[in-house]
Amino acid sequence: MNMGTRSICKRIQPRDAQKYAALLRVPQRPVGVCELLSYAILPFLFIMAGAMPTAALPVMPAIIVLLYLLFRRFGAYFPAACVAGYAAVALTFNYDILTVIYSVALLFALVGLCLSAQCASYLAAAAVAALFSIVGAMSGVAVVRIAEGKPIADIAASYVTAESDDFVIDFFARDYYDNGVKLNVGETKLKPSDKGYKEATIGFFADWASDEMGEYVWYYCIHYGAIVAAAGFFFSLAVNRKTSSCRDACVTENSLRASTRALGGVRVMRTPVAQMKMPRAYLWTCVLPAMITGLVLQFVGGYSALAATCTHLFVTMPSAFSFITVATYFATLFRGKARVAAYIVLGAIAVAAAMFPVALFFFSVIGVCDCILDLRFWTEYIKNL
Repeated sequence: MNMGTRSICKRIQPRDAQKYAALLRVPQRPVGVCELLSYAILPFLFIMAGAMPTAALPVMPAIIVLLYLLFRRFGAYFPAACVAGYAAVALTFNYDILTVIYSVALLFALVGLCLSAQCASYLAAAAVAALFSIVGAMSGVAVVRIAEGKPIADIAASYVTAESDDFVIDFFARDYYDNGVKLNVGETKLKPSDKGYKEATIGFFADWASDEMGEYVWYYCIHYGAIVAAAGFFFSLAVNRKTSSCRDACVTENSLRASTRALGGVRVMRTPVAQMKMPRAYLWTCVLPAMITGLVLQFVGGYSALAATCTHLFVTMPSAFSFITVATYFATLFRGKARVAAYIVLGAIAVAAAMFPVALFFFSVIGVCDCILDLRFWTEYIKNL
């Protein structure tokens, strides 16, 4: 039996090795200058994230995008080493609990993108990318919780108090105190020129952070983890189509000659983003159970944070994904310069959905409507009348 196995390996391995060697010799197009310059941006983003952790959250999507580009060009080890180097240097010179969360979340998100690129189904690929990114954010919070040895609410309040001189925390503390705090009858708010104003703003903001993170920390992990995963996923689809690697599934010599060289192997997604749909089964397998669960928890009372988290995970974020794909479809209906403008508007809509909860909710409703009505079908039907 062993001899048979060895003989099979001897017949297969040389043939694969010869094919792989032949593909390695195929000439490909050179990498563009803009891409080479983009490699220099990543170190500055890591430096910014390590030096100013409170302001680093908005740059995480850009970092994961560049990390995936490194994976596609150089394989998985180099971007993983970049994340490890960022964590080691940042925690050594400027220890911050946010850096711990970012490091763990980025590593998980990178692994999720690399694995999602091996999936043949776009729904499976998007789910894998989102799952790993969300689990990474939650794991980072769990690491901080274990390291600090205190509840999340106490950690959040202590962090705000300890970092009161940080300009980001100071800005949000002042904004919350001036616009969000409601004092008891007979109490008056201090003015910026009054003595004790800064201490008052930090105190109220620390109380808010304690209450908010104590209940909604997993909600925020789901929200920002899904945003990072979405940025990396849509970018990976574009990169995979414009590059070709001898390690790709179903790679051919012609595809290698027509693209720039890459090393990280993927399974190129053939379905365009404009045609990615949420199946109607999503309505009764995710939306309906989540809505019923949310209503029951609201009726019982005391579980508003759990209801919001459940709804956000199974309804809002997947529906927002559906909206982005159908919005991409409508953008492709334009031609010439109008299409460029449509894609710019699409990018602005995506940013608005990530920043404003009201916009995200509105867009997710459109995503559910698309799942029910199939807006692409009716648009094509009207076009052909």
